[in-house]
Amino acid sequence: MNKKRFILKKLGILMILLCLCLAVLPGNVDAKAKAKTKAKTKTVKIHKFSSGNKKVDKKVRSVIKKYIKPKMSTAERVRVIHDYIISNCDYDYKNYIKGKIPKSSYSPVGVLLKKKAVCQGYAETFQLFMDALGIPCCMVSGIAGSGDAWGDHAWNRVKIGKKWYHVDTTWDDGDNSNIYYEYFLVNDKKLQEDHKWFNILKCKGNNSKFVTAIGKVSNTMDEAVDNFYKGYKKDKKHKVQIIVHKKLYNSIGDSSFKYELFQNVELKYKERITKHYWNSTTYGNYYVLTYEIVSTEKVVEDATTTPSQ
Repeated sequence: MNKKRFILKKLGILMILLCLCLAVLPGNVDAKAKAKTKAKTKTVKIHKFSSGNKKVDKKVRSVIKKYIKPKMSTAERVRVIHDYIISNCDYDYKNYIKGKIPKSSYSPVGVLLKKKAVCQGYAETFQLFMDALGIPCCMVSGIAGSGDAWGDHAWNRVKIGKKWYHVDTTWDDGDNSNIYYEYFLVNDKKLQEDHKWFNILKCKGNNSKFVTAIGKVSNTMDEAVDNFYKGYKKDKKHKVQIIVHKKLYNSIGDSSFKYELFQNVELKYKERITKHYWNSTTYGNYYVLTYEIVSTEKVVEDATTTPSQ
């Protein structure tokens, strides 16, 4: 009888433990699962917006979900949209020259669906994204040009913090979808060099304030070399962008900076740039330099090896 009681007692303890596990474990698993799901599903809030075109609205949502990250600052979000519009749309020059611009080129349909637009289409698309992101923004109508060549133009003002800034995605759209930042979050003084408008809002912010939204700044040639090479290795298309202060760039010289950069890359990383394309733009007190590396070759070290000229 003692043996039977002992066995029953053991079975009873096991049953109690099993019941406790069944009662507690699922709750813990559910809590962990919910936490993981919440972490995975954390997305940027998309505010109420409408273009009047379902395909366009769907595209706006998909771009935001793909490229805008929750931890991005307002300036970084503006930069991502600025870059996306420029990278995925070309100015409709052919139809502009012919004087037969289609209706779509004046709207987000041209930018997001047909990938061809004029300034109004660029500005309306930028406005649409800012509305969706809840960033205060408005379109500006005016004229732009130089000398005797001025024409109707449209761009945007966007508010970051307590101040307003100009953004002209059309004029930042270079050849072959090169991205410039000459007109990215700039003030009135800068824009008045080649734009005119009826001035209601004042844009007086520091023209260099948001340079870090574009990328990491290189303050020395050594930093420029490291940032260049890291960017070259990281980007699958080998398109590299570095930002340097004008003091550094001008101290070396416009015609010499690129060659000194490449020579130092060759000396430090033993890789010679043999073919490339490049462009530069200014942003306040900085130069934004973009290099597209087409081909390189490894440097074989020996007593006669010297950097290429």
